[in-house]
Amino acid sequence: MRAIYLFKRDLRLEDNRGLCEASKNYKEIIPVFIFDPQIINQLKAQGKRLYYVLRAVEELSKGIKLYCFYERTEEAIRKVIRLSKAKALYTTSSYSWEGRERNEVIKRVCSEEGVKFVEVFDGFLVRPELVEPKKVYTHFYKEWLTHIDLQQCNTEDFIVPELPLPKLQDIREKLPVEHYDTFDPQECKKRLESYQFENYEKVRDYPALDLTSKLSPCIRFGIVSIREVFQKSYGRNEQFVKELAWREFWYHIALHFPQTRDLEFQEKRRGIRWENREDYLKAFLSGKTGYPFVDAGIRQLIEEKWLHNRMRMVLASFLTKVLLIDWRFGEVFFIEHLLDYDHVVNVGNWQWSASVGADPKPFRLFNPILQAQKYDPECTYIKKYLPELASLPCEWLQNPLKYKLPYYKPVVDYYERIKLAKERYIGHVPYPDSQGRTYEL
Repeated sequence: MRAIYLFKRDLRLEDNRGLCEASKNYKEIIPVFIFDPQIINQLKAQGKRLYYVLRAVEELSKGIKLYCFYERTEEAIRKVIRLSKAKALYTTSSYSWEGRERNEVIKRVCSEEGVKFVEVFDGFLVRPELVEPKKVYTHFYKEWLTHIDLQQCNTEDFIVPELPLPKLQDIREKLPVEHYDTFDPQECKKRLESYQFENYEKVRDYPALDLTSKLSPCIRFGIVSIREVFQKSYGRNEQFVKELAWREFWYHIALHFPQTRDLEFQEKRRGIRWENREDYLKAFLSGKTGYPFVDAGIRQLIEEKWLHNRMRMVLASFLTKVLLIDWRFGEVFFIEHLLDYDHVVNVGNWQWSASVGADPKPFRLFNPILQAQKYDPECTYIKKYLPELASLPCEWLQNPLKYKLPYYKPVVDYYERIKLAKERYIGHVPYPDSQGRTYEL
């Protein structure tokens, strides 16, 4: 008997639980990947992000005969079922909002076609539903550690039948991709094997250094097993493990508080009076805020489709706290550009940065002047992405409010805007000190 295996966010053969489970029960497996144009459009994945997925599928297809479609999921699944006469369809469980909706469609089609539908847990270290609902990350993390599942698997021998179904070469030219070579899926395994996790906490905050793991796209698309990532990092750097837990915390929030897909987690902050000024937003989206550190981050994101984590926080804080623009505009901006874009994680992080989401206790501020001075002390990062300013003294670039640069005028005065932001959030509060320390509000 035959079973279909639908690859989604698990683009690997090694330690792939869904494929392992299918191979235990069926000797003929029909591997399928669907480039669904509806999902591509919904997640704005055309261009370079889709090219990255294409490369990952190309790498996957080197190890297995893979049937590929560029059409709606429902239509593709019906074709495979009817042509193959398969008795079951296996795929991984989905916890993203779109993923759950997609799995419901697949489940319905299987039911209508008389095919068994099997979801297999993978892609996370802990099932999101195992941890009792938590609103604070530290509480979540403690319990999360007690549920980690590291059991790996190997596939049984199986045969992929030859069927008159399209392969990758048959649909490749139809895909709306744009060449991208900054990241390549085939480097994921090498990166995982060679990365010095011991140094992560010491170097992770300096955007000029290429010393973060850059494994996020690999994890996002399941090119490497999350269990292997954990085993490589555990005991070598707790902070890295905590970052893996943050990803799963946002999925925990999405599962238990589904309204946060479109609505602020904190009810008390659903009425913030955002300014949403068009000129401020335009300056931000084009990297012309007049703050070189901020603009360098925006340029990196647009050019490379990736952004250092420190800069993600700086940009998010600047947009929401300094420009007083609704976090949803930033979330959409990241959809359009981030290679490792994950809807659930992106929404969680943007709400966190805007101080409207889960784990919200501090009113977190990222002063772009102090951030530049501390984390880009030689202005290496700024000068890399703003080469037109490379000849200027570093202290000028770090503080555009003090020094008049031959550059875009700062769109706002950071210190004046922070006073306004605090009034908008909670009313009058003390002015930030010279060190830009975070206030507990």
